[in-house]
Amino acid sequence: MAADPGISNERTALAWQRTALSLVAGSAIIARLGVEDAGLVIVVLLAVAAALGLWVFVESSARYRHSHGARRRPRGRGGRAAFTLMAATALIAVGELIVLLR
Repeated sequence: MAADPGISNERTALAWQRTALSLVAGSAIIARLGVEDAGLVIVVLLAVAAALGLWVFVESSARYRHSHGARRRPRGRGGRAAFTLMAATALIAVGELIVLLR
């Protein structure tokens, strides 16, 4: 009897995608609200954070395809997506601190 693979791959991919889109949306909102106070600095910081969030979104699709059977990459991901999420979150926090301190 074959093991039921379930839908854990789909749920994981969707969770990564929701998190990435939340980062992109959060970056856009904070940039819009903070541009008057902090100027171009916050726009640049949060544009980088949004780009990192978009990369995580694309990477989550590749991760799903990899674990769903299309095995295009012979090796694991090595934690790059988690590190990228952390970096994007840190950039958003720095941008918000800049706005709060001005």
